[in-house]
Amino acid sequence: MRLGDIYVNKKDKSIIQIDSYATHMGEFTEKSIVIFRQMERHNAYEIGSVPSFNGYGSQEEIESEYELLVPQEKV
Repeated sequence: MRLGDIYVNKKDKSIIQIDSYATHMGEFTEKSIVIFRQMERHNAYEIGSVPSFNGYGSQEEIESEYELLVPQEKV
């Protein structure tokens, strides 16, 4: 899972993009929180996000509900 990867929800087909990572203040462990942005269609040609709809979770949580749609290299 890398910054910029785009995932699709396995059930409702909603789309997210990996935006950043976070850790608890002062704790730099191997496990971090993944921050993602909810992508949505604005019209027939534009897809974007609204920052207030950002979400977060562990890599395991996200990969249990979403599957990789477009890797960062192809974005």
